[in-house]
Amino acid sequence: MAKHAPGLSADQRRTFEERGLVRVPGVIPRAQADVMADRLWAELKRRLGIRRWEPRTWRTERPADFKALQGSSVFKGMASPRLVAILDDLLGRERWVRPPEWGQPLVCFPRSYGRWDVPYQSWHLDLPADPKGQRHDVGRVFAILAPLAAKGGGTLVVTGSHRIVRTLVDEKGFQQSSGEVRKRLKAKHRWFFRLMSKDRERDRVARFMDGPTEVDGVPVQVEEMTGESGDVFVMDPCALHAAAPNVLEAPRLVLAQFVYPKS
Repeated sequence: MAKHAPGLSADQRRTFEERGLVRVPGVIPRAQADVMADRLWAELKRRLGIRRWEPRTWRTERPADFKALQGSSVFKGMASPRLVAILDDLLGRERWVRPPEWGQPLVCFPRSYGRWDVPYQSWHLDLPADPKGQRHDVGRVFAILAPLAAKGGGTLVVTGSHRIVRTLVDEKGFQQSSGEVRKRLKAKHRWFFRLMSKDRERDRVARFMDGPTEVDGVPVQVEEMTGESGDVFVMDPCALHAAAPNVLEAPRLVLAQFVYPKS
């Protein structure tokens, strides 16, 4: 009898439910991640003249528009047996739609910003937030294609924020956009107001990342997506998150993917 790949462990599932973010190591075989990274580098060279071993050519900080590359199915290796098992755990076996093309590249080249800090801009949700009774389970996954260290451009996520967002939306009883949710978070909670406001806070890293702060009884904390080639992050779609600068010497190479339930 064929063995099925494991999904999330009990601890990983608990972390995901409580924090809205969990890293699962080694979901994609390292060799497969390397192949996908090579194809991404080849496309960057072809379209933008960005060469892997020539940092002087890394002139575009966040290259975009990889539709042609995505359409060629070069990232189908993202859907490893382990990732499929994880999505089965989250959404139900045979209850989600396999994307026709896998992997939206998220690339961030280094820039000199001085001291790395937690941004106050660009915090958002990727989808509108629905109230109880109208929600649908949606998978949001990020696959790392090259080693990603702290301060290297990895997405920042406010862990625990998905629980607070859902409470706010349930209070209103109707769907709310990312902008509406952001305004309500700032208006109701000082921690979120400080996070999303330009202020004179001298050390935002210590304030927002070094430890959790309770907001309405929920521990919230800014966490950075870091890891090794083949690691995958699973994020709750209602988790507040933001782009971050890359002040290291290597680019961020990540694939992102939404996975939707069957209607």
